[in-house]
Parts: sequence; C-alpha cells; structure tokens
Amino acid sequence: MNNKRKRRLSTYKLRANKLTMKELQKIKFCEMFLFSMIFAGMLSLPLAASLFKSEETIMNFGKIAATIPLHVEGRYIKDAYGNTVYLRGVNKVEFCDDPDGTWMGSTMWSDENVKAELDVMKKWGINVVRCHFSIELWKYDIGPDSGHPASPYCALSAREAIKRFVEFAAEKGIYVILDAYSVKCYWSDGKQDPLPFPPYQTSPGAAEIISSVNDFVDWWRSVARELKDYPNVMFELWNEPSPPDTRENWMIWLNAAQQCINAIREEGFNGIIFFEWSMGVYCNIYADGNFPLGVAREGYTLHNWLREAVSNLTDPANNLAFDVHLYRFGGGTGILQGEDMQSYWNSTHAWNYSQIKMAMEYMGFKWAGETLNVSLIVGETGCDLGWKYSNPEEYQHEITAFNNTLTILEEWNIHYTAFWWRETGAFRLHNGPPNFVPTESGQILKEKLQT
Repeated sequence: MNNKRKRRLSTYKLRANKLTMKELQKIKFCEMFLFSMIFAGMLSLPLAASLFKSEETIMNFGKIAATIPLHVEGRYIKDAYGNTVYLRGVNKVEFCDDPDGTWMGSTMWSDENVKAELDVMKKWGINVVRCHFSIELWKYDIGPDSGHPASPYCALSAREAIKRFVEFAAEKGIYVILDAYSVKCYWSDGKQDPLPFPPYQTSPGAAEIISSVNDFVDWWRSVARELKDYPNVMFELWNEPSPPDTRENWMIWLNAAQQCINAIREEGFNGIIFFEWSMGVYCNIYADGNFPLGVAREGYTLHNWLREAVSNLTDPANNLAFDVHLYRFGGGTGILQGEDMQSYWNSTHAWNYSQIKMAMEYMGFKWAGETLNVSLIVGETGCDLGWKYSNPEEYQHEITAFNNTLTILEEWNIHYTAFWWRETGAFRLHNGPPNFVPTESGQILKEKLQT
C-alpha cells in the first residue's frame, strides 16, 4: 500500500488551439507581434493562441485538447474563450464507497489503471464525469492506514485519490462534477441521505460526522479550499435532496445551499456549482381526445421549484447551474394513464419519441433555458436493462426510450450524464474492463457522444 504523500498541484496550460508555422506565416504581422511579446515574457502561449481562436461549439468527440475553466452565461456553459461547451458524459459512483474509487475492476489505486479507464472514456467521447463522493471519506481523509472499515480496500487516501483523478482527467480534456452523495460510505453502512444534516439523515451515526447545517457548510469549505485551483472541477451540493416535500423543508435546503455557495466562493473556488432539488420529475399522459399520443398533465415538474431557486439563490461568481434527474420508470418520460392508452402502447410508461418530447416540454426542460435562461444538466438518466429477460418487449421499449430521451436532450442542447459507468447493476453502460464492451444502452450513448 502507498503511504499518504503530498503532491505538487499540476500547472495547467490552457491550449485553445495550436497554430502551425504554416498558418502563422499567413499572418506575418501577428506572427512578429506574438513572437516579440512571448520573447518579452508578456504573453503566454495559451493567450496567444486565443487571439486566433474563433468562437465555436464544443460537443464531445475529439474536440477538447485540454480542459479550460468553464462558466455559465445564461442557458449556456462556455469556456474562457467564449466557446459554448455541452457537457455529455457518465456517472461514476465508487468514490462514495471506496476512498480511492474502483479502476479497471480493482479497488486498489494505481495511476496506470485510472489513466487506462480515462482513455476508454475519452474514446467513447465522454467530456464530463459526474462522481458521487462521501462526506466521511473526504472529511477524515480515509486511507489505507486510517483503521476505517474501508482501509483494507484502498491504496491511497480519499483526498489524494480525488486530486490525482481530477489531474488525470484534465490531461484527457475531461471535466469532473464532484457530487456529494452520502454522509457515510458503504463500508460504514452509509445510505443515500435525503439531506446531509439532522434530522434528515438516514445513515446510522451520520450526526456524529455532520451534526448541523454549519458542519455541512464547513465541509464544503474544506473541499473548495483544496480543489479551488483545479480548472476542470465543478461541484454539486447534494445528490437528490429529497426530504418530505414541504415548504419548510424546501426553505431549509435553499438556505443551507446558499450558505454553502457563499462558503465555497469565500475559499476562492470560482467553478460552476450545481443546485438540485428532489429525486427527479414526472408527469401523467392522458388520452383526452388526442388518442393515441395523449396530453401531458399533472405530476412534479421543474416549474415546482426551479423559478424560486433562481430567484432566491445568489452566487457572487455568477456561476450557478441546475440539475434534474430523469428516469422512465420514475415517470420522467410520462406515465400512461387509462386502459386504452396502456393497451395501445403495451406499456405503462411512454417510450415513443413524440410522447417523450411532449412530456419533457410539459415538465419544463425547454422552459428552463428559453424562459428562465438558466443552464440545466440532466445529472442522471439511464436505461433499465433488468427488463431484458423478465419482459423482452418492455426491454425494447426501455432501449427505445433511452435513445429518444438522449436525442431530445441533444436537440434542445441540454447537458447530461448517463447512469452509470459500471459493469454491474441494471443501469450498467458497459460489461467491464479491460475492454469495456458497451451494453446495448451503452452503445446508444457511445454513438450519441461520437456524433
């Protein structure tokens, strides 16, 4: 096992575009100007390159040579050169279980394994990884010598592992969303806590780690303090905040989130912060004289909370974005109501492109960008492969719905991270190392990312 050690923070060079000598020869005046400025030490290479960088949209595959800090401009996310960037990638969850994650099938960290897995992600076209991580593992920097139940299953401490992962991801041009998921980790019986502070925790003994909102705010301070200089990092305050849906609980979370935002900025972190509420959205679809397509009505939509969040949350860095989750059997594509509708579509949940698009429009996905002018990411959406053997026809509906959902998100230029980059579970996107052969849903994602 490796001992904990300090590593010097890598200096990231921003390279928006590399100009060949042939290209420079076409612009003699600029050539002489730039070379003289560089010689004098007054202009860095990245800035010199940026003078020639035309504004473009960066999607995924092979487009980003190195990570550049991102910022929010209304509904768009842009880099330092004004290029619009669409974040499209996957969820990787093992940092909430193991201090140094799981790489190439091993819970024992090695730089080579991490780089190899990131290489595969890059080949798929992934430009962002959303990572669940645990408050406990970061707070106490749990490692191989910590005497923690997770200690035998790691070779590196939690903080060092996250820093190395972020550095290696930056080298591949991959952004990282660090998403606080649970107070305690798997090895200490952690659960998905509705909120990270009392009285909302469900993990046993969680209050010993986070006893108040102030403790949670201080925890985010520590994260921001150590990661503020990593240009490819973004934060998500809490995954699926889902206490009982009351006005009081909403205001408690809103106020806690505001304190976290303030603390993060006070520590000098200027990257994007994502805010989320609830476990997702859903709506019902009725025939209502429009059979068989139907009409979307009722449910829990972005209209229920997003406008108030935008109105009440303030960010000194003006770099706040929003997250929502969308799963078909959570109602995210629309729940078909009535025997006629369910019989015609042979399902209880929408899978047809037109129905899903109607449902998503009703739930506010277009409204968020076009009316509220805010940047929205679908932090989780996935395909339940569990239907393959229990109900093959429903499995085909699920596959079709996943493809249609991603198609619509891309048509509307909405960011997304698919669930999950793992070879186990119903939502697996690949069949494991070393080859990471995509599942059927993984192949759909891969083709979207490379388009």
